[in-house]
Amino acid sequence: MNTALITFTDNGKELAERLIESVPLFSDADAFHAHGNDERDSLHNFIKDHFKKGAAIVFIGATGIAVRLIAPLVEDKMTDPAVVVLDETGKYVIPVLSGHIGGANELSGKIASAIGAIPVITTATDLNDKFAVDIYAKENGLELPKKADIVEISAKVLDGARVKIKNDPSEDSVYITVDEARYTLARKPYVLGIGCKKGIRRSQIEGYINSVLDDYRLDISDIGLVATIDLKKNEPGLIEWCRAHKKHLLTFTAAELMRQEGDFTGSDFVRKNTGSDNVCERAVVAAGCRLYAKKMSNSGVTVAIGKKDRVAP
Repeated sequence: MNTALITFTDNGKELAERLIESVPLFSDADAFHAHGNDERDSLHNFIKDHFKKGAAIVFIGATGIAVRLIAPLVEDKMTDPAVVVLDETGKYVIPVLSGHIGGANELSGKIASAIGAIPVITTATDLNDKFAVDIYAKENGLELPKKADIVEISAKVLDGARVKIKNDPSEDSVYITVDEARYTLARKPYVLGIGCKKGIRRSQIEGYINSVLDDYRLDISDIGLVATIDLKKNEPGLIEWCRAHKKHLLTFTAAELMRQEGDFTGSDFVRKNTGSDNVCERAVVAAGCRLYAKKMSNSGVTVAIGKKDRVAP
């Protein structure tokens, strides 16, 4: 998530510096300190540029000022970025725009934890501790539902409707039933193929996957599934990583992997130990993908990225 910080007073500027030091997301944030009216045009251009490229914008100042500045840019809850406001004393942090899809609620929580502020959350599903379909989709590597479906599901849930979810990793879609109505959410097209040595720590898996995703300009939320060989279905570090990121793990036998056709990076050592000459590449193909990025490895972790091509309706 790209971030931008906007301040109006010396106290606000000091708070922005605290955020840059204490919240990793702001370590390379763009910052703008508005001294007076003579910088109004520059400020508007700064906000417009970052809003259009989807950066999370954090104002340190009055909520009214922030609302007036972003008002001409607001278009749609499905595409607007996160906008958050803090008072200059750092007492309150308020998600103003795109609390769920843009991540403003989550960002507010991180800021509040870092500086000891109080997050002021106003979204109904959060206040009532109810199922939010847009958050579920974002966290589970699913395409967002239509805006009308989000509104309809949320209204039913707040009225007490029961929610049932069928999330089978072998299927390309997840089915959500709210009372009698059924909604289909397609998985994101990217699948992560993983191989790893026995006993590897979650932190090692985490670090390398983050590095790979950064290299390909992908986010963990872009990953619909994780695939590997069945020998690793109970590997503690891998299981912990999948649970932490709410990723379903799809596994295949060595025989299933070896039946896949394609140009794979084979290894006699891997075949001797697993029965398949390659795990990560063959796993993404077995999951129904074409290879988007071939085998990469570091410190006992191998990763490949697969992508499912869209089928025209």
